[in-house]
Amino acid sequence: MTLSGSPKCWAAVLITATASFIAYAQSKLPADLDAQSRARLPYLKKSDMDAKGQKIFDTLPGAGKDGILRGPLAFAAYNLAVAQVLHDLHDAAVPGGTLDPHTRELAILVACRETNYNLEWNAHEASGLKAGLDAKLIDVVRYNRSLSGLNEKDGTVVRFGRQMFHDKRVDSATFAKAVEFWGKRGAMDMVAVMATYAVSGYFAIAVDEHSSEGKAELPPVK
Repeated sequence: MTLSGSPKCWAAVLITATASFIAYAQSKLPADLDAQSRARLPYLKKSDMDAKGQKIFDTLPGAGKDGILRGPLAFAAYNLAVAQVLHDLHDAAVPGGTLDPHTRELAILVACRETNYNLEWNAHEASGLKAGLDAKLIDVVRYNRSLSGLNEKDGTVVRFGRQMFHDKRVDSATFAKAVEFWGKRGAMDMVAVMATYAVSGYFAIAVDEHSSEGKAELPPVK
């Protein structure tokens, strides 16, 4: 059988088919998920909070003009005091930390990968590219690939996170490299950045949060 048509035509067909498959897969949500939040809990509404809660609501990222809280603190905010503290932790660890944008974005992606945190992965993959992360480096993190071929600084960030989250132990050599490259505070700032995003990732795990329609989900890794 001979297939006719230009390569561009077939590429367009393939892209359309892939998009349709993703849309179909995402439409099949587990029965216990809320249709709007795509998680086991609905989004919180400002109108359902008391006066104190409404003041906190207005300070949180993801607070929409429609009075609904979305984003990374959507489910932590079931205890608004916890959400407020996590927001403060983010500001202290991320913009208030010492890590350069390249290192910080890589650390965030490592934490998101280790907790399968789709929402922030999708946001920080784009900001990581803007910060100078190579697409091949991002794929090493995405697919949990070998670190061979990475430069020493990038390899140290990924190794540090994998050991901390997966092995539950950072070895002496990896810690020493982190201090060599970023100093004692920088090494602790890396822990703070990764921990900040991991906490929101754990909330997403608990409520089985799925990506919004049209957004990719992290693939399973061994």
